[in-house]
Amino acid sequence: MDNSAKKVLIAAGGTGGHIFPALAFGEWIQKEKRGANITYISGSRALELEIYSSRGVKPVCLSLDGSPLGASSLFLKLRRYTQLFLSFLRVGVLLFRYRPDACFLFGSYVSLPLLLWSFILRVPVALHEQNSCAGKVTRLASFLGVPIASGWEECRGLSKPFTHVGVPIRDIKKIPKIDAARVLGFNVNRSDFVVGVIGGSIGSVPLENFIARLAENKKNFVFAVLGNPPSNLSSARLPCENLCFLGKHWDMTPFYSVSDVVICRAGASTLAELMAYDIPALVVPWMKAADGHQELNAQNFSRVTGNPIWIKEEIDKEIDEEIDKDYSEFDEAFEKLIEKFNGKFSGKNQNGKFNDSITTQADSLWRILC
Repeated sequence: MDNSAKKVLIAAGGTGGHIFPALAFGEWIQKEKRGANITYISGSRALELEIYSSRGVKPVCLSLDGSPLGASSLFLKLRRYTQLFLSFLRVGVLLFRYRPDACFLFGSYVSLPLLLWSFILRVPVALHEQNSCAGKVTRLASFLGVPIASGWEECRGLSKPFTHVGVPIRDIKKIPKIDAARVLGFNVNRSDFVVGVIGGSIGSVPLENFIARLAENKKNFVFAVLGNPPSNLSSARLPCENLCFLGKHWDMTPFYSVSDVVICRAGASTLAELMAYDIPALVVPWMKAADGHQELNAQNFSRVTGNPIWIKEEIDKEIDEEIDKDYSEFDEAFEKLIEKFNGKFSGKNQNGKFNDSITTQADSLWRILC
């Protein structure tokens, strides 16, 4: 397939872990394959539209606000199946009108209508699985013979071969630490040791509550948490001065610039960025993630980077008493994290090495179809 005037459909929705790699890939296409016309397809969650808007993108919005399989009631399940059927019809009309040269899917329920229509109409299609464990749509795509690109060398749950390409990531460039803190809305000194905390695009109340307690016991560190305080913690009554909640920030440049180390959940997109930008991280996987994919992501991340992981199901219970338990294993992991800290942001992206890495990931995915 030649590279001139390509029409490409990219489907991604649900959470930032699906959407940001899709946007990074789309931005690479626009930069490297001039003349390509890209249309994004998303669900209807406010979070999805907010993330797309942060990158100046207006996607085709399907009336999908979640997977029927994750519905908590029969009414919600029926409503989502109806949404899925209507979305299937709308995507069919879109394909007949748009006639794309290639479709790239980034997993989740949002990809299902485009997967089925691409298969029916024989439109070239590939699916990128960010996690170490294949999701349900990914497994269906593999069964249908669709090429699967994986973010990790392991993609559990697939019976057919896949191609490891890595996870397309946002391009980050370092800015001075004090300037980064100012952008984020708090003050630090050059000598402050900042522990950045990432709960994921939808946040993590149990992890945030745990960090609030941790900050009380580790006064020599500044804890900067992406997101708003949980309902039991208002900005006016945070437990200690070395804890701050930064609100939502979709541009990660200032956050990664100000963070000496990071404590985070095990979303594949976050781990890929931390790995690429060489930021020491302590990973606390969400143990209730579908098919245990966060735990598997964390294990693969630790194997590749040597960064510590801490698996503790108790913090996923929103009960204060659980946070008061003896977490000596966390202290050991935290000490290992500090040991890995090399005293400065690696800055490798500034000399182009990580731009090459980003190019390699996106180019490998592109070549699967094109």
